[in-house]
Amino acid sequence: MPFAGVSTATEHFDLKTVEGGFVELRRMTYGEKLTRQDMVKLSLEMGKGKDIKGEMAMANKMVTHTDFMNCIIAHNLEKDENGTPFNFRDYNDFIRLDPRVGEEIDKLINSMNNFEESDEGKE
Repeated sequence: MPFAGVSTATEHFDLKTVEGGFVELRRMTYGEKLTRQDMVKLSLEMGKGKDIKGEMAMANKMVTHTDFMNCIIAHNLEKDENGTPFNFRDYNDFIRLDPRVGEEIDKLINSMNNFEESDEGKE
């Protein structure tokens, strides 16, 4: 029978926005992708009749943080001059990341999981 599960293999990406930086990413499972879609839909429904921009900004942070927690398996990124590594499971570390680096990693995760090509990426 053909294998239809998600491979546990990771992909190594050298980052362009930080010299010598890299991340190793894994692909999401279908269940994780559905949970991601539910998070986006829930925020859209909560935003009806309220400040939709504010709700979407909060939802975007929450979804992106969840993506970083689930997909980044390894990295060599440090959050301070003492060599302390980022812990992307910690929201406070996540929001301290240089925006250029964060955007690059986010694009890699989205590309790896084909979110731009799906209906979710068009919302």
